[in-house]
Amino acid sequence: MLRTAFASYLKHLKRASENTQQAYLRDLDQLGAFLQEKHSTPLFDEASVKDITHRMLRTWISALREHDCTPRTVARKMSAVRTYFKYLKSEGKVAANPASRLHIQQKGRSLPVFLQEAETQTLFTEIEETDDGSFAHARNQALIELLYGCGLRRAEVIGLKASQVDLAANQVSVLGKGNKQRIVPFGKKVHDSLQHYLRVANEKAIPVETHFFVLENGLPLYPNLVYRVVNKYLGQVSSLKKRSPHVLRHTFATHLLDHGADLNAIKELLGHAGLAATQVYTHNSIAKLKSVHEKAHPRAEQKVNRDKL
Repeated sequence: MLRTAFASYLKHLKRASENTQQAYLRDLDQLGAFLQEKHSTPLFDEASVKDITHRMLRTWISALREHDCTPRTVARKMSAVRTYFKYLKSEGKVAANPASRLHIQQKGRSLPVFLQEAETQTLFTEIEETDDGSFAHARNQALIELLYGCGLRRAEVIGLKASQVDLAANQVSVLGKGNKQRIVPFGKKVHDSLQHYLRVANEKAIPVETHFFVLENGLPLYPNLVYRVVNKYLGQVSSLKKRSPHVLRHTFATHLLDHGADLNAIKELLGHAGLAATQVYTHNSIAKLKSVHEKAHPRAEQKVNRDKL
């Protein structure tokens, strides 16, 4: 079946992340249901897929927009379709790619949401003051310290193996998107929280042997739990509407940049493939850069003085 073959291609050849694999297959299933209903043309049948036209795909895109899909969502679905038909063409399943002329609507990149430094300090003070000595609290504290201290993605934290955490060297080896590995150092606060977590786990005879972060029964964490933990604590210190684990990753990058870190260094720490993805954080620092400019540049200083006359 074409769906199974494409799933294997995404995983083994394209080496897409688990989230991307699932999203692409969901999008294609949605398109398949549409084509079956409107045109009686199965998307994953080798005999019928050759009959799918550019016009059919355009009709689906139009239907998505009529149902108030955001431009970003539509663009992702179109990317899935383009990738699928590009794969089919490379395998000789279709003579032409009907998705090649699909126009992806330009979408503005939204600015990252992040905590202010004072909010971050309050966050960790709140966590420390609510320590009840439980395994869950020790784990959650270590989890949040690592998310903020190293800027890891949620999937990277969940997949983190015990062998990838080096407390002696104060660094963690991370397997990121596309199975790209990177080394991320961490400071004393992260070190202490990770060490405390391991000590509590040992005291309560909870095995931390394969996955580093586990449930009380020794099984690895799952995405919704990590989200709930972060959402709970961020909700106590911030009025941000978005309170996902990725907010801590954005906060990590923004605070590094605010304190003078090199953009290329931040790119490597985040595991970005290109600098363009990292440059978005510079927009959040414009106000601070203006303040630095006014204080440091001779001409700017003169302007400020004249304004005071």
